[in-house]
Amino acid sequence: MIFQNYFIRKKIQTLVKKSSDRKARYCSLYEANTFLMVFNIKDKEQILPCMEQLKELEKNICIGVFIPKKLKITEETEPSWLQIKEDEFGTNGLPLSPLCKQFNDLTADILIDLTRSDDYAMHYLELLHPASFKVGNKSSLRNLFNLTIPMGEDDDIPQFFQNILYRLQTIRSK
Repeated sequence: MIFQNYFIRKKIQTLVKKSSDRKARYCSLYEANTFLMVFNIKDKEQILPCMEQLKELEKNICIGVFIPKKLKITEETEPSWLQIKEDEFGTNGLPLSPLCKQFNDLTADILIDLTRSDDYAMHYLELLHPASFKVGNKSSLRNLFNLTIPMGEDDDIPQFFQNILYRLQTIRSK
C-alpha cells in the first residue's frame, strides 16, 4: 500500500502541475447553482444535515460517495448518488476510466471535498473533475483545491461545512 501511495502521489503531483494552468472561477455561495459533495460513506449521517442546508438554499446537489473495500456497507445510498467503490480501482490504486468518466459527468459549479484524510484516489478524481471552483480539507499535497480549509481528524464535519459556507458567502467574484 505504501508503494502504491507513492505512485498515486506522483501522478497527483503531475496533475497538480497541469491543473495550475486551469483558470479558477471563484464563485460565491449565491452565484453557484450546483454543488458536488464528495465524502466517505462512514460519514453519511454527518453529511445529511449539510445537504439539507444546501437544499434549503435551493441549490442542486450531486453526490459522490466513497465506499472502501474493508467497510461492510450496512447503510443504503440514494440511487442518484455516484458510488465510488474502492474495488473499482486498478492495481495501481487509481480509479479506472469508466469511474473517472462517471465522476466527470457530474456537473457542478463548486466541488466540496468532505473526506477526512489524505485519500489519494479521491484527490486524483477531484483533480480531473471539470468544476471551476474546488473546496476541501487541507492536505499534505499542495494546490489541490482553490479554497483550502484545515480540518483535524477529530473535527466535526457539520462544523467544517459551516466554515465552508461562511467562506463561500464572503467571496466576491465580480
